Amino acid sequence: MDVTVATRRRISELLEQFWDERAIQIETTGTVEDLIDEIDSLSAVDALIPIEDLLNIDIEAAKVIRRGGYDSKEQFVNELTASVVRYAEALS
Repeated sequence: MDVTVATRRRISELLEQFWDERAIQIETTGTVEDLIDEIDSLSAVDALIPIEDLLNIDIEAAKVIRRGGYDSKEQFVNELTASVVRYAEALS
């Protein structure tokens, strides 16, 4: 499967939307600077549902989601987009 630039952009948009809706803020020391956004790997599985619909494929979560989850929105969007694109392109 060839993933177009527009489709890659849409995958990133879906992941950004998921992050914004599901990110958990954890306060570690009580200061604003110490708020950490994160999504664990189990929660990240739900982010694949709209992407599977978009690509019309079933995605094996264990092959695309980073073990231990993601520490930032940027990491989540960039790494998971790249992993999903590699996974989809390997299907052809």
